[in-house]
Amino acid sequence: MSDIVLDRDAAIDRSSAPREAYYTICPVYVASNVAAELGWLEDELKRVGAKLSYLRSLADGAGWLPHFSHRHPALFRDGGNVPSIWAHADQARTKLLALTAAHDGGQILVRTDSDIRRVADLAGRRIGLPRSLNERKVDWWRATAERGIELALAVSGLTRSQVEIRDIAWPDDVAPAPARRPSELWGRHDRDALAQNVEVGALFAGEVDAVFAAHGRSTLLERTGRVRVIEDLARHPDWTLQIANSPYALTVSAELAAEAPDIVVAFLRAAVRAGRWINANRSAAAEILARVTYLPDAAGTAAAIAHTDFVPDLSPRNLAAIGIQKQFLRTHGYVHGDFDIAGWADDRFLAEALATA
Repeated sequence: MSDIVLDRDAAIDRSSAPREAYYTICPVYVASNVAAELGWLEDELKRVGAKLSYLRSLADGAGWLPHFSHRHPALFRDGGNVPSIWAHADQARTKLLALTAAHDGGQILVRTDSDIRRVADLAGRRIGLPRSLNERKVDWWRATAERGIELALAVSGLTRSQVEIRDIAWPDDVAPAPARRPSELWGRHDRDALAQNVEVGALFAGEVDAVFAAHGRSTLLERTGRVRVIEDLARHPDWTLQIANSPYALTVSAELAAEAPDIVVAFLRAAVRAGRWINANRSAAAEILARVTYLPDAAGTAAAIAHTDFVPDLSPRNLAAIGIQKQFLRTHGYVHGDFDIAGWADDRFLAEALATA
């Protein structure tokens, strides 16, 4: 019996489990997170004679890097589009199955005691930008912040040259301990501590004057009383300002899609079922999503998901958003390869799941 090497950090023997798939989900507002918590993902795959396991359950952190690179022959990944685009362009062939839009372009924060009241006041000031020292994975955190900062400057009439962008480096090399499912992984983390990462530490220390944060982290940071928001990109009618690490992308290994399309449809069927259920039961869904996202309480989660359509889609606007994101990542050096968005997206699986869920 021989192993197929999937990544320099992970391997799996598929000879004894040809109908086994793995999944990984970011801590974001997507239907897959609810489907996982309700057991619907496993149930739908069992109906087609397949087994589903959580990628992050692999021992010794072996599922951590493949979460970003997608270098695994039988993997579903749902969540931030920055790793998904990078993976398909530079790491492993995948299929784009569905997208979920999030009305959250992110926010610009300053310290509560700062004299800065608007982004225009940042002219000549310092903005902190995190920089991962881990070259084995895409720096999705930096990419998301960099795009948000550039957009916030633009809508305020500033250019990047009018502020000082200060890099805040961090090792980014610690893989979380294995967990059986997403809620176990995120349930043992201190969400407040997670929100206060390196650039936030630099803000608190007075080393920078402003930072970017997505909505969940921003809310947690505001609760400390130490920061306030001076720009919220979600307040603008321009939908392109909401392209951050979203629309969230549901992708699958191209190998699995070719070998076992019924497994792909089964996974999507669970996500569609969950998306429809969330849209009709938002309060109950907020209780579940609070276990697997940054906001740890149902009330804050309910407010955050109020306008989200959780039924996965491949709408023209969401696909256009992915194209805009891909262009940003390529021009800013996060992604080197290129590909056609229409060729990456494969709507056959979703069409069948929508019809049979």
